[in-house]
Amino acid sequence: MRERISVKDIRFDRDEIERRKQLVRDLWAGKAVDHVPVYVTVENPKPKYSIREQFLDGDKQLEESLAVVKLTWEHVPDNDMVPAMRPDVGCSCLATAFGAELFWGDDENQTCGVKESPLTDIEQAHDLQVPPPDAGQLAEGIQRVGRFAEAGDDLVAVSLLDMAGGLNVAADLLGGDKLYLAMYQQPQALECLLEKIQQLFLATIERQIEAAGGEDHITTIDFPDYWFPEGRKGHVSDDIAANISPAMYDRFSRPFHNMVFEKYGGGGLHNCGPNPCLSGYLSHQPALRSVDLNYEYSKNDLPAIKEAFRKKAIVYLGGMPAEPEEAVEAFRQIMELMASDVVVIPHVIVPVDNNPGEVYRRMRSISEEYAKRMDWGWEATEGSKLQSFR
Repeated sequence: MRERISVKDIRFDRDEIERRKQLVRDLWAGKAVDHVPVYVTVENPKPKYSIREQFLDGDKQLEESLAVVKLTWEHVPDNDMVPAMRPDVGCSCLATAFGAELFWGDDENQTCGVKESPLTDIEQAHDLQVPPPDAGQLAEGIQRVGRFAEAGDDLVAVSLLDMAGGLNVAADLLGGDKLYLAMYQQPQALECLLEKIQQLFLATIERQIEAAGGEDHITTIDFPDYWFPEGRKGHVSDDIAANISPAMYDRFSRPFHNMVFEKYGGGGLHNCGPNPCLSGYLSHQPALRSVDLNYEYSKNDLPAIKEAFRKKAIVYLGGMPAEPEEAVEAFRQIMELMASDVVVIPHVIVPVDNNPGEVYRRMRSISEEYAKRMDWGWEATEGSKLQSFR
């Protein structure tokens, strides 16, 4: 094990961490809060290792993750983001369990992809065996979750692996063209494949939670490093939803996502954007409470999101402009558009040299005004596992 920053080197304040968690609990419970959370991550100006090196070596990834946690805690002491780390072996780890091989491009800071889709025909799904949850990259990924959780020392939460979601994995296994054709020409075979992917997804979640030491140590049961409240840890990823109709979402996404929400609570859904399936996002049982989107790909959908999500769900908006002035102005415009109907939590990554603490304070003043304008409370949703907290 290489020498690296330890959690003991970071002067964490447990009361401050609990304040941040309580803010999330209150927000998700529909209670009025004095400000909308603002999430700031401080970028390490001189990472020791490339993305490829980190994906291939968990110790290097952990070292870089702890460095960012330390920078963020020290430079943005008033931050609302619960300290967290993200163990990551790439978003095709479920596909590798089904036999996919990975390739790396020339850019050391580009993530890996699937070399060749292992299924040549969707009908092969019927004979496909569900692999064990330690196949392919999953064994290393699960072990990495455990190492990160141990290093977090009950102070820094960990996400679970980026397992991509059913349709995303199906795209890796089939290729995009065959996936979209199967939706029209061989839908039953595609449903068979998605059922098997979801079985592996659920089994792998269980193993990761065990490795992390229980749900109290994780952010969600998926890749986001946004801390979700107890009882609503469920999360799914569905970037393919950017390309399909609501009817296709209802058939090929919703039933399989529901398997996760039924077990872990209606937490969140990721799609970078755009979002033609907004109505489908809110049709899950139990109902989800949040979506996490990318600013650049979803900003044009905000008016529709305002209409669809009022008193139903929160938006986490990542990929905010990196330039501080642009980030502050973008958040101001979001507040003017979305208040009093929908809370949007901005997540901005700020280089350490750009005074991230000041960026937070400027966005915090906007978030206070945002909170004053909100019409707080939720419409009743069925099947929520969310408890009442004080």
